[in-house]
Parts: sequence; structure tokens; C-alpha cells
Amino acid sequence: MTLLVCRTCPRYDTRASGEFGRRLFRALAGSGVAVRGVPCLGGCPEDGVVALDGPGRARVRFTRLGEGDAAAVLAAAAAHEASPTGAPAEWEVPEELADRLGSVTLKRFPPANGPLGGPVAGTPPP
Repeated sequence: MTLLVCRTCPRYDTRASGEFGRRLFRALAGSGVAVRGVPCLGGCPEDGVVALDGPGRARVRFTRLGEGDAAAVLAAAAAHEASPTGAPAEWEVPEELADRLGSVTLKRFPPANGPLGGPVAGTPPP
């Protein structure tokens, strides 16, 4: 499971652009969760965007977060990782994040035998 953090939030405030990512990275330091900064997670114009993702698991995006939400984000990451597909219906979204769930993107293919956890090239979809 990888926790994706937007590096450009708040995108439309040029003086503060990237500040969300820097603050959240500091708040998550030492947590043991894999955190990766990405240029954008498509949550604009809502800023404070993170996504939980992993091979064969749904990508779950939250918006309007701040560094004070680090503990809830870590709890969501652990629950996401422990679930079979990562879909929020399979795990309990922390109460403080429930109204900030921005999107859920299901994977097209379930995990299989490919090198990155996906289907082997040339394998037709199920």
C-alpha cells in the first residue's frame, strides 16, 4: 500500500502551493507507511488531497485534509491495506475522514501473476 500525497496543494494559491504536502510529510515521518509525493491527485479545487493505493486495490482519495489528520490517514491506510480489494465498503473509514472521501477508483484487473501484481501481458481480462 502506498499513501500518495499531493505535492502541489493548494494549487491555486501560488504562495502556499506545496505547503500541504510538506506539512503532511512531516506529520507522517517515522510512521513506517510508504508515502510518495505526486504532482496532482485531481482533487482540485479542493486541496489537502491524499490517496490510498496499491496493486489490485481500489484507489481511495480524500480531500480537505491537513497535518492534523495524520493519525486518521494512517488508520485509513492500515484498514485499506488489510482489506481484500481496498474498496471502502470492506473497511471502516475513520469517522473524521468519512465526509472527505472524494473518490474511489476500482482497478480493472484483480491482482494476478504479473511482475507488478497485475495480469501477465497478453492475458485477457476476466
